[in-house]
Amino acid sequence: MPKLPSNITKPLRVLAGAAISAGLIWVFLKDVQLGEVANSLKMADPIFIIPMIGIFFLRYWLRALRWSVLVQHLRKIRPRLALPRVIFAQASNIVLPFQLGYVVMVQISSRKFQLGRRELFGAEIIERIMDGFVFSLMLALALATLAIGNGFTGLTIFMLFGTTTGLCLAWFFTRPQILKKKPGAGLSKHLFRLLQSDTVTPLIHGLKAAQQKKQMFKIFLLTSFAWMAEALLYWLVAESLGIDASPLVHIFVVAAANIGAGIPLAQSGVGLILLANLSLRGIGETPETAVAYAIGVEAIVVLPLLFLAPFAAWDMRLSWKDFDFRNARVSKEKT
Repeated sequence: MPKLPSNITKPLRVLAGAAISAGLIWVFLKDVQLGEVANSLKMADPIFIIPMIGIFFLRYWLRALRWSVLVQHLRKIRPRLALPRVIFAQASNIVLPFQLGYVVMVQISSRKFQLGRRELFGAEIIERIMDGFVFSLMLALALATLAIGNGFTGLTIFMLFGTTTGLCLAWFFTRPQILKKKPGAGLSKHLFRLLQSDTVTPLIHGLKAAQQKKQMFKIFLLTSFAWMAEALLYWLVAESLGIDASPLVHIFVVAAANIGAGIPLAQSGVGLILLANLSLRGIGETPETAVAYAIGVEAIVVLPLLFLAPFAAWDMRLSWKDFDFRNARVSKEKT
């Protein structure tokens, strides 16, 4: 059967994701009284806006600091220069489907910081694995203390096993015996040759943070603080709406919603509505309150990002050439 050209399949995938999102939203909202949702949002306490703004920026400063630590074995980059990159990447993920914002930022970071795309992709792998590892710990904490049921137990075990295995593999393939091109090292000849190829070697160098205990510990701590700050942001939204929920409920929603966002079927906001409904109805809140909570979280997470994205692009001096994946040359801006 002949394959459809990519200029047709890509839009079809986007449309499929949008259709799934729209269908799920309709299922979740068809029995919800939208008037009551609007009333809940109108009654939100504005005094919480100030701490929300502070936590919002703290989250992205922690992520910028994490990225500068993540790539320090490749190049020293100040967190101040990493901050607009992190903001633009997250804004791109909101606009683009299937988490493609990270791919875009690998390209832009390659040009702006004079780093190889494959090396950056290797560092991105470490970052995503560490996110997953912290999410699995957050889920385990929530499952051990909340009456959520056993539906997420399998996911938690799978995430813990998968991310731990990923970190171990990153450590194994970045051992000095491989990086110094010494044969053996417990590898077959074919695998060793593959790891020494011009295509794979830069990727291995990008993963090299896995060999540095102090560097990995810093990445783990900064990842944990960043996601706990996001849970604190969710808690502030709930408090502003008068929702009395344990902080562990918000830890669960943050972890599960972000895991769901990594599955390229629907947008993360759909998963947030589902999880808010599951969590808050479990403690006696109405579906309308759960939807108001989900809308409030999406508003405080998404709207400031979309507002800041043009400023981040200006700060990085982005041009259309920076988005040209065919051009591997990098800019000569100082870092």
